[in-house]
Amino acid sequence: MVPPEIWLKIFHFATDAPGLLDCSASQSDLPPALAREQELKLLKDSLITKRSLVLVCKAWGELATEFLYQSVLITRVQALFSLHEALQGRPWAAGMSRTNSGWWTRRLDVVIEHDQYETVDYEVLADVIRCFSNLSIVTLSISILPFNDYWLRQLPMEIIVSLVEACGPSLRVFDCAESLLRPCREDLMLLLAGSPNLRVLRCPICSPTPGDRSPGSRLDVPVMANLESISLMSVFLRDYLPREKNKTHLPALRQLTYGCISPPFFACAWKRFIKSSCSAVTCVTLDFSFQGDSLQRELDLLSECCPALDKLVIYFRSWTEFTPHLALPPVSQLRIYSKLEKAPALHYCSLLRALTTLTASKLGSVRLLHASAVEEFRHCLSSAPQNELDRLVSKAFCVEDHEGRAILLRGKYVG
Repeated sequence: MVPPEIWLKIFHFATDAPGLLDCSASQSDLPPALAREQELKLLKDSLITKRSLVLVCKAWGELATEFLYQSVLITRVQALFSLHEALQGRPWAAGMSRTNSGWWTRRLDVVIEHDQYETVDYEVLADVIRCFSNLSIVTLSISILPFNDYWLRQLPMEIIVSLVEACGPSLRVFDCAESLLRPCREDLMLLLAGSPNLRVLRCPICSPTPGDRSPGSRLDVPVMANLESISLMSVFLRDYLPREKNKTHLPALRQLTYGCISPPFFACAWKRFIKSSCSAVTCVTLDFSFQGDSLQRELDLLSECCPALDKLVIYFRSWTEFTPHLALPPVSQLRIYSKLEKAPALHYCSLLRALTTLTASKLGSVRLLHASAVEEFRHCLSSAPQNELDRLVSKAFCVEDHEGRAILLRGKYVG
């Protein structure tokens, strides 16, 4: 007979998906939607293995239950009700104990894209969350709004309350960046105040707070002593500014993702946030949607206020917005991505021109983040004038493909 401890180790190696239970601030350099797509594939593949293990026999079913419930993925409303019934049907000891399957759950992903959501479904989701006393990661991505509430985009307050009451102390990651349904600003402040150990917050857009509230009556932003990574949006940035202008409420912040969309663009608020909260930030991701000539002002602000900055990631609408003669902050890593698929050859000539005229005192590498761009850029290099190639290979940095392999090294073109 194989001891249960050995089986548990075997099940762990069979079902482990690297990174899915990682609560650190590190994240993919890809745009959130693409990174989320890759993450969902890992989740689904892992769940297939877990469900297969549970169904082998009764003994395996009992041993593998903790792995089955470790990460919970809900993609249909009916699956939510089935999960609710399963959790309620399990033995339940006084208080939270290991006899409740939800005790094992560390990650919850609610990704509902096609099913219609009804108001009653929120109550079921809140009940499910109350069974998860050790949740560390919560990701919400609900693309379909409730049938009776199409005009609303607010995540019901009972969801926030259930998170705070059931797993506030254990919560490390809260992500609703890809969801149409999201908390209002006041409810989000309640969640932050009730989750003192939160490390990663991706809620760049809040729903409007019901009722008319003057700025003075709104809840203040709590001090988040452990928050290392945050995603913000320019037009909603004021939601995250504390009343005291010089107050530092993000002392542990190391990673900032910032979406620049227009109009309007609150330059003063952005400068205030950068100066008060980003002195120790090491990585900044800019989702840039302005004309290219305004990018230098953003880079200058980062140079001034982020002395620890080492990595810069920029998402452009197209390579034509990566303008020539830019001067970077003193970073060692630059990661770039263009949202325009199947860009014409002229755009890659613009990319080449931007790279050859780039000023970057400490830059060690420039990485193109998508495979199609790498192939097109290689094609551009193959037909580029020799003087352009010479200027690029003379730079102190190397150009890399999406997997970190060199396309251009200093003094050498890798064809």
